[in-house]
Amino acid sequence: MKQLPLELPFRQVAGRADFIVSDCNALAVASIDQWPDWRGSCRALNLVGPSGAGKSHLAAIWRSLIGDCHHFVRLEAEQMPPEPAFYVFDNIESDDNWNEEALFHFFNRCAADQGGLLLLSQTPVGQMNWQLPDLRSRMRAVNMARIDLPDDDLLYALLDKYFADRQMLASPSLLTYLVGRMERSFSAVQHIASALDRRSMAERKPLSVPLARAMFDELP
Repeated sequence: MKQLPLELPFRQVAGRADFIVSDCNALAVASIDQWPDWRGSCRALNLVGPSGAGKSHLAAIWRSLIGDCHHFVRLEAEQMPPEPAFYVFDNIESDDNWNEEALFHFFNRCAADQGGLLLLSQTPVGQMNWQLPDLRSRMRAVNMARIDLPDDDLLYALLDKYFADRQMLASPSLLTYLVGRMERSFSAVQHIASALDRRSMAERKPLSVPLARAMFDELP
């Protein structure tokens, strides 16, 4: 008889001490650690990387350093910069979701109030097709740090940590097998570890390569 698996949430990486540093994210982490000594009249940093690379995790770390910080996924024309002048612009692009006049006002408020601005994007904001000349100039002056998708070493360490957080023993051979089969992203770590955890509980079997192989065979 199979045990009904209890769905347990992952503890999201949010604190700096919990964030695992690897070659793929070392520059971005170092840039976050340099706060509040970011260069420029408007202290701004552009974290650039593909979806799933961990930009949002680093943004959460920065927000924890700030305390009171405003998070935006779009800006309308009438949007006025709130106080205090600490802002995260998530998945910013030169499209209709981001009104250029509003963006320029946010930059000005950030500079005037000695605030801070973190821009998350998949391509550098300085290379985007901004139509407003003053905004284009501001975007080109923003400091930039790239973050890549997790490499094998980071995936291995993340899986090991997540299983340990759930008090589950994962052998080196299992971790190596999982890394070789999974997608390179932080979300994949959560998805694979959670699926394997549920299967282990349902079948009352310890974590193992055969259990993982059966799980992968049934994943869509």
